[in-house]
Amino acid sequence: MAKRIELLGTYIDNYTVREALLQLDVFLSSTALNIIETVTLEKILMGEENPKVQECINQANLTLIGDKEILTESGQTSQQRMREIKDNDFLYEMIRRVVRNQKKVFLLAMTRGEADKMQAFFQGENPRFKIEGSYAVEECGTDPDAIVNEINSATPDMVISSMTSPYEEEFILENKEKLSLSIWYGIGGDYHKKSDGFAIGKKVKSLALQGKLHHTMQKYQKESQEKKK
Repeated sequence: MAKRIELLGTYIDNYTVREALLQLDVFLSSTALNIIETVTLEKILMGEENPKVQECINQANLTLIGDKEILTESGQTSQQRMREIKDNDFLYEMIRRVVRNQKKVFLLAMTRGEADKMQAFFQGENPRFKIEGSYAVEECGTDPDAIVNEINSATPDMVISSMTSPYEEEFILENKEKLSLSIWYGIGGDYHKKSDGFAIGKKVKSLALQGKLHHTMQKYQKESQEKKK
């Protein structure tokens, strides 16, 4: 099984959940900032148009595959990996480790509704999941310094962000040196267990994105071959 996948210039780790959790354990005990980013079909395509999205993903300390279709497009057929991605196993194991290690978490979202939804989700999974604070961009504004100050004043060990792209990636690239924490974990918007149900609308969107990615890859490969002539 290939441990690294490249699609349209975006590089994604293809670790098993066990391997990714070993990395997480190191990050949890670190004093330096480590970036974990969930990579979706949408982000790969966005990276083609916005270099900062691709740059942020490629600079991350650990990348997680967010859509199992990424494996399909890269020719990977591991059923174990398909299941781990579908069930979002890394996220649920992360919750257990955060609680066990008594780490403090700060939540970031675009809206207050999403921030409240995140809090309900994590504390619903484990009431001992320690949330030190949250920030909603719609309420508090997009001033990067204000967001940095809110995070640092809460002194969390980890930020969990569901901010949308490219806003999140641009924020990380411009402000990561100012953040006093061990882990930034970008979970994206769809972080619930996929096996609990896959809405028709989401399935249609996923198929459309996969088709667009496949078409873009064919174009990318054709252009690369022509340049070699």
